[in-house]
Amino acid sequence: MKKFHLPLLATALPALLAACADDVDLDGYGRRAFRTDAECRVAYKRELQRGLTNPCAGERVGSSGRVIYWGPYTSRGASGTSYLGYDQTGKVARSGLQLSPTGRVNTYSAPTVSRGGFSSSARAGSTAAS
Repeated sequence: MKKFHLPLLATALPALLAACADDVDLDGYGRRAFRTDAECRVAYKRELQRGLTNPCAGERVGSSGRVIYWGPYTSRGASGTSYLGYDQTGKVARSGLQLSPTGRVNTYSAPTVSRGGFSSSARAGSTAAS
């Protein structure tokens, strides 16, 4: 009986699975830029008070080291205005805040775009032409 050891696969598998995770679909969202984090937080004070976490994230631009602060991703629709802040690493959060047209506050889960994975393939149903 032969034994196979796959230490590389065991260490690479978590990273591989994370790479196949769904991304937040930001189609239809916009965001505003600010000069400072404080300026951004003042602009979204109401949303912060209603439960939006991490509404602002800084990003270095150019070789000067200058930082631009981005407000939350915002989308307005028939069901209200949806806000997506950022996680601790500065990436867009998967959940946020939604304010209905009547002022009701709800938690909001962002739509996702699947990057595919082990269970599905773009080529799975294709056939070759003869």
